[in-house]
Amino acid sequence: MSIPFKNPTPHHTFNVSREKSALTRHFRKRGVPRSQSGKLLLASWNIANLGAQSRTGDDIKVIAHILKRFDLIAVQEVNARFRHFVDVVREMGKSFDYVMNDTAGNTERLAFIYRKRKVKTRNLFGEIALRKREYPKRTVTVRYKERRVEKKVKYPGVRFVPFDRNPYIGSFRAGALDFTLANVHLYFGRFQNSKKPEDHAKYCRRVLEIFALSRWASRHTEPETTYDQDIILLGDMNVPNMQPDESTYKALLKFGMQPLEYLTKTGGSNIGNDKTYDQMTFAPGSIGDRIVGKGVFDFDNGVFRDLWKQLDADLPKRRATSKFNAHVKHHFSDHRPVWVELDIG
Repeated sequence: MSIPFKNPTPHHTFNVSREKSALTRHFRKRGVPRSQSGKLLLASWNIANLGAQSRTGDDIKVIAHILKRFDLIAVQEVNARFRHFVDVVREMGKSFDYVMNDTAGNTERLAFIYRKRKVKTRNLFGEIALRKREYPKRTVTVRYKERRVEKKVKYPGVRFVPFDRNPYIGSFRAGALDFTLANVHLYFGRFQNSKKPEDHAKYCRRVLEIFALSRWASRHTEPETTYDQDIILLGDMNVPNMQPDESTYKALLKFGMQPLEYLTKTGGSNIGNDKTYDQMTFAPGSIGDRIVGKGVFDFDNGVFRDLWKQLDADLPKRRATSKFNAHVKHHFSDHRPVWVELDIG
């Protein structure tokens, strides 16, 4: 089940109008464009524990303000109790609508929010559920440290276990572009940096989920059997870093998928700024040629400036950052939105 983030003490109250204005300025600073004709702003955001933890109406308003910048958003961690999610979409206004799936692992749903005048839903919606004969089997390399010494161990013949949360696919049309999105929140399990074999087994399961997803996308490129040849995988894939020796990243690349290289001055997709869990990756084809801009929106560096000044003045930098992030993830999320702008003319 979801583990809600605690409300830090003392509780931080904020002025919604001021925070929305600060975020609008931060959008400009980070070069996140506004929605415009002939372009599609596509984003993915894991809004942690949405519906599983207490959020105020003010929290909902700020989350909605961030989402409204984009035309089409894949959202992860919508809880079985989805009232807060519906509140967010309602706050975004009548120009937005949504679709979502049912609950799976961790009592989570996956959802799409879209700007109705620009994005149209098409005829393919469903979940990726592989048949048993399609389950892959792989050798997985796990790297970890023991007494500060780098080690690695290979686990041969690791077999795919069905997705903990089946990826949610949806087909859309925007301008001249027809495409299918696969919205995912893949299995995390455990960090690989452990010497325990049982933790390694859980990390291996994560690698196999990513491998199976990438292979699924590669096999859906034949015109006779595929609704859309332009496929984008996006969401929380739990890829900790985009390095050549990282097994999760290698699995993502295995079948020619082309991840968005979004690492810029903004940093990682988590508010800790050191992980690339959230990914957006394109099947080989023409859609990748339509990319106009990309990035990760570090909203955490735009909100709660008064709180940060107070903590920074009173505490050592590391402790101030930890306390500040506790407030950010309670009110909003511990993940940042990743985005791409596509030419749809």
